[in-house]
Amino acid sequence: MRPTPVAIAAAILAAAATLPATTLPAPAATLAAARVGFSADRTLVLNGHVYRGRMWTMPGEERHEQMIKGFDPVFILRADSPIGDVVLARLHTAVEFVFPPELRLFGDPRLTRHPVGREIVNGIATTEYAIDETVPEGHAAGTLWLSREGIPMRLAGTFTNPSGRVVTVRWELSHVRIGPQPASLFEVPHDYSRLPPEAVAPLLGLRLKSAKR
Repeated sequence: MRPTPVAIAAAILAAAATLPATTLPAPAATLAAARVGFSADRTLVLNGHVYRGRMWTMPGEERHEQMIKGFDPVFILRADSPIGDVVLARLHTAVEFVFPPELRLFGDPRLTRHPVGREIVNGIATTEYAIDETVPEGHAAGTLWLSREGIPMRLAGTFTNPSGRVVTVRWELSHVRIGPQPASLFEVPHDYSRLPPEAVAPLLGLRLKSAKR
């Protein structure tokens, strides 16, 4: 199967991966719910497919950069919308897409109901949480390592959507630098053309769900 956007895209994350494109009326589309700005190196593994890139976050906004098939798309996510942007600087183009719900779980407060310990993850103090929760998007099971500021340093587990499809997920951050990030990182250049997902998805090998209703 072709990967769907990671935050990478997420790039996903930002959008990324072997997930089916899905439309969901969820209010939030960012991967995390951090209360501080930060930048980090990000590794996301979905069903064995590894996606490494960089991410920048301010509360309510995320930017993920990911090299995919020789392109370097930028994925921009916002907490107040299930719609993200893929920015392709080489093509002077941007595309709106629906962010996969499987990757919108870090901010759900139900995932932090069962703390089981504390651990330093790549230099950041975290609380380790056991996850076994059914959320609107499906069922999540595994372990989440979350900093006091809400930075999701590590996640290991599975996600089962309502149709029974199981996705194995691993996420880890390293080289985290906490601090304000420039607002321009989370904006699409005004002079970029807008194209539908089907116009660029084949170039990236992604399955991008159109944001059109």
